[in-house]
Amino acid sequence: MLQTLTALGSLVLAGALLMPSPSTTNAPIAEGAYRVDAVHSSALFSAVHFGASRFYGRFNEVSGSIEFDPAKPTASKVTIEIDVASVDTHDTKRDQHLRGPDFFASKEFPTMSFTSKSVKVAHAAKDDQPLVLEVTGELELAGKKRPLTAMVTQVGSGSGMGGTELVGFETKFSITRSDFGVDYMVGGISDNVDVILSVEAGR
Repeated sequence: MLQTLTALGSLVLAGALLMPSPSTTNAPIAEGAYRVDAVHSSALFSAVHFGASRFYGRFNEVSGSIEFDPAKPTASKVTIEIDVASVDTHDTKRDQHLRGPDFFASKEFPTMSFTSKSVKVAHAAKDDQPLVLEVTGELELAGKKRPLTAMVTQVGSGSGMGGTELVGFETKFSITRSDFGVDYMVGGISDNVDVILSVEAGR
C-alpha cells in the first residue's frame, strides 16, 4: 500500500555479506529447524497509485523459522514475522503515515506474521524444475487473522561460511488489505497488494 500500506515481499541484497547474520529475533525454534537470516531475506510489496502507476516498498526486518526435510516436504512448517515499523518506501513522511493508525498501527500491532497449517507438493523437484509447495496457513495483519494459501518455490540449498546449512524459498501472492481492516484511501491506493517474500535460512 503505497504512501500508506504494504505487506510482505522480497529482494535479496546478495553479496552484502558472505556470512549470513542471525535473525532479528532470538525466539526459540524447533530442534533442527532453519532460522531465517534477516540480512539475506526480504519482503517486497506493491500497490497501484490512483490507477496510474505501480509503487514498490519493503520491510527491512524479517525473522522466523523453517522446518524442512527434502525427503518429507509435506512435513514442512514455517513461521514468518515482520516488524511493521521497519516499512521502507524511500519517503520518511509516508513511512510514518504507514506506521500510524490509518494503516499498520505499529504501536498496537508491532508485527505481522504467517504460520503454516499444511503443506502439499504442487510440483516435485525433477531435472531442472524446482520443488514447488502449496503452503496454507494464517496471515495476521493489523490484529486480524485471515487464511492464506501461497505457492512457494525452493530457490536452492547450499553451504555457507563455517559449514552452515542454507536453504532458500520464494513466494509471490496477493492480499486484499481491506480484509484486514486496512481500508484507508481504497480507490486512490489499490485494495489489492502484491507481495513477494524471499527468505534464506540457516542452521
